[in-house]
Amino acid sequence: MNKKEEQSFFKKFLGDWEMYIASVGFVVMCLAIIVNVFSRFVLRKSFAWAEEVSYFGFVYAVFFGVCTLYKNQAMIAIDVIVDRLPKAARRVIHIFNFTVLAIGNAFFTYYSYILTVQAWVRPTAALRIPYSFMDVAALISFFVMTLYSLRFLYWSIKGKEIEEASLEERA
Repeated sequence: MNKKEEQSFFKKFLGDWEMYIASVGFVVMCLAIIVNVFSRFVLRKSFAWAEEVSYFGFVYAVFFGVCTLYKNQAMIAIDVIVDRLPKAARRVIHIFNFTVLAIGNAFFTYYSYILTVQAWVRPTAALRIPYSFMDVAALISFFVMTLYSLRFLYWSIKGKEIEEASLEERA
């Protein structure tokens, strides 16, 4: 691999880091469930740690998956009416929308920070890992979505059209 390919891989990785974390979380969740189902039916024994590991994988898959969708504007939206409005009216609605989303995501960032800090003293039942390691996924994802909301708000104020993922990309 030459320097240019290395740089493009690194740039692609940095551009899609949320998707990679969500994918790893999904794979971890699936593997933990498969191991536990196999052991339950074949060995007649269930592993307590497998449930906790699958919860961790699920949480990371969901929160970072939402970050990926939000970044690409691939969230489900009913914008039939907004799309039919004149460009100036659409711009005002987008500014309002991204202002509300930035405030809401900042609010959730704050409360997920409190949750993460308070969860440090509460360990999981089987692995004895502090719940903060699970809750930090919400903190990071809400913080990142706050930054994306501010970027989209800035673009809306400047009049830049924000590209949404096509229906094919959303599926």
